[in-house]
Amino acid sequence: MSGVSGEPQVRRSANGPLIVSVGDLIDEIAVRLAAPWRRGSDAAAQITRRRGGSAANVAVAAAASGGRARFLGAIGSDATGDALEAALLAAGVEPLLQRAGRSPSIIVVVEPDGERTMLPDRGVATDLQHPGPALLSGAAWLHAPAYSLMGEPLATTTLRLLHEANQDGIPTSLDASSVGALDAWGPEESRTRFAASGATHLFANEEEAEYLGLLRAPIAGATLIVKRGAGVADVRAASGEVLASVAAPPIGGSIDSTGAGDAFAGGFLVARARGDSWEDALHAGHRAARAHLQQQEEG
Repeated sequence: MSGVSGEPQVRRSANGPLIVSVGDLIDEIAVRLAAPWRRGSDAAAQITRRRGGSAANVAVAAAASGGRARFLGAIGSDATGDALEAALLAAGVEPLLQRAGRSPSIIVVVEPDGERTMLPDRGVATDLQHPGPALLSGAAWLHAPAYSLMGEPLATTTLRLLHEANQDGIPTSLDASSVGALDAWGPEESRTRFAASGATHLFANEEEAEYLGLLRAPIAGATLIVKRGAGVADVRAASGEVLASVAAPPIGGSIDSTGAGDAFAGGFLVARARGDSWEDALHAGHRAARAHLQQQEEG
């Protein structure tokens, strides 16, 4: 594997907290169906190509929310990888990329009611090696999706970074990612792995929280942030106590919500890293998610 890309010039806030995210940077092909899917037949669709990946989405949202953002991931030494790196730079994110082989890609099928089906090909994403101490230099927060705990050596790298951040007093977070991905482990094994990661915060949407039983039995030592899309997001202490609840502003119509939860996390993390209250951080998360959705509709 080639080394980390060197010294990129990026647009970023000079004073905002530095949010570091670890995981996938993906070439995303979004297929938005005009009518319900009919197997074995044609289906009219709008097809767009964009930069994706849960960890990369968080970094981009953090930069857009007034923070500084650094992303660590593995992508291919191909034209797709060049485009992905350029997209991060254009978004004001500092990319630390290990490049070799074939870049990750994903097809996202969005049905007329907004329901999504994702078909990922992670390519070299799981080949990520530990980059050394430079990654956490100046960091105010380290974030990773649960996807980053799947596949080696990516999983070992992510766990090591989480533990190093905790030792340095840097807050850390995991996102539960998706029930489909967690099914490979099952709910109990997923809970065990999340607890062993040492992450001090855990993001989950309503389906993931139910699957993992997080509202009935919180994971020890982890503050839970429950994302409910257009509903009420809340923060719960490790004891289960609700610390803050904020409703999302209404958005009309059927929308492609891909990446909205990641954007929420990016906005939330910047707010918490600069010392904002739980309630203000939830508001910041909603604003970031809304901005992301509006950009998706315009793009």
